Amino acid sequence: MKKIYILATATLFFFFLMIVFLLTMHSREGNIAMHLSNTSSVKTTKIIVIVDNIADKGLRKAWGLSIYLEVDGHRLLFDTGPSPGVLEYNAKRLGIDLSKVEAVVISHEHGDHTGGLSALYPYSGNITVYIPSGSYRGFAESLKKMGFRVIVVNGTLEVFPGVYVVSPLYGPPWEEALAVNVRGKGLVVLTGCSHPGVDELVERAVEDLGVEPYIVMGGFHLGGASLDEIRSRMERIISMGVSKIYPLHCSGSAVRKYLEEKHPEIYGDGHSGIVLEIGG
Repeated sequence: MKKIYILATATLFFFFLMIVFLLTMHSREGNIAMHLSNTSSVKTTKIIVIVDNIADKGLRKAWGLSIYLEVDGHRLLFDTGPSPGVLEYNAKRLGIDLSKVEAVVISHEHGDHTGGLSALYPYSGNITVYIPSGSYRGFAESLKKMGFRVIVVNGTLEVFPGVYVVSPLYGPPWEEALAVNVRGKGLVVLTGCSHPGVDELVERAVEDLGVEPYIVMGGFHLGGASLDEIRSRMERIISMGVSKIYPLHCSGSAVRKYLEEKHPEIYGDGHSGIVLEIGG
């Protein structure tokens, strides 16, 4: 009887250690990559940068990011910028009707990406908000109180056919990218701040969806980074097969300069007001 008790105790202790190990690995590495076997695609997508630090004449610039997408009849936002005022003003100037938005993908919990959510409050009953698992306690509940439907993302999932939220990675904080698979082109990958590393986010999208990147656009978190880091991350993305890179928000002027000088055919001048129509 004593031997059975010792064996049972040892077994329970082993399982406890395994759980601790797996939780530790999760906190360090992020959610486990999950390759989707049936990745769908879209014929065309339209992308408009609504909020950025750099803006076309007639638009308000702000430290933050918001990107609007039209994909096969669906309308969604990737991040919402730092305030409702900037989001509403620029959207109106750009001819974007926020009442038609069906989904909002929040890259991460920082205010310069979530501050504009209240502009969507009047339409919250028709909008699903996707947030990364590991976001601060109370974030999901506050969105639900505003009337939004909230989905906490643990692994790569499909928002609309051909449109995917990519498994969150840890920076800190936890951060997720958005990817659109355009038929005959590849993935259009949008990043918020790239706290885990822009190359890591792009690689996760490629691994999970099994499609090469075509365009990478967003904040790269390389303002103040060394030239070695800029070179390493940009060259890694380029080696994946990307055709165009559009730095925005926190990417920094040095990354723009590097791409413009070393890869002028790949560099895209990202800013508020830019419109991309891909596919067709």
